[in-house]
Amino acid sequence: MMLADTSRLVAWRRHPTGSQFLDEVLYMHHLVVMDTRTLSPERQALVREVKETCMIARTRLISRVITNIFDEELRPLGLQSSQHILLNSIMRKGSATRAEIGRANHLDRSTLTRNLKVMLEAGWIEEVAEQARGRQRPLRLSRTGEELLFSSIAAWRAGQARAAKVLGQAGMDAIKQVADEILRG
Repeated sequence: MMLADTSRLVAWRRHPTGSQFLDEVLYMHHLVVMDTRTLSPERQALVREVKETCMIARTRLISRVITNIFDEELRPLGLQSSQHILLNSIMRKGSATRAEIGRANHLDRSTLTRNLKVMLEAGWIEEVAEQARGRQRPLRLSRTGEELLFSSIAAWRAGQARAAKVLGQAGMDAIKQVADEILRG
């Protein structure tokens, strides 16, 4: 296996310019290569097919790049992008059970529990005792969480602008359309 020089990738992350950035990141993603000359022609074709068409590798890469952008912007506020998404989700619902929040955000139970625990300990969300039903304990934003959410809008907008430079308008539109269709079920 050969490892390519990734110093250019670090420079691109610091200075993204236009949608070319994403093409360059995707190109860099494929610079860690295996010597396929010893493989049969059929296996070489399979390796090529995966390299050229793999949606999971590309979507995970895009997700990591965009997540890193928002994490960088939100970090000064003590927030991670995943927590910002949950604060927004809970704000829109008013109050919601953990299961409702998980379903709305397509999160598995352990990921949701880990994030909500941090948010509860930070005082950003609180349980709504008067709405408890059996084992279900709805959550809502606390005053602190509401203030944090609204004070994070400038950082979120900066993340949006940086993401737009990376993805380009067509990329932004495509992601929004696919995500909206998923959320509609």
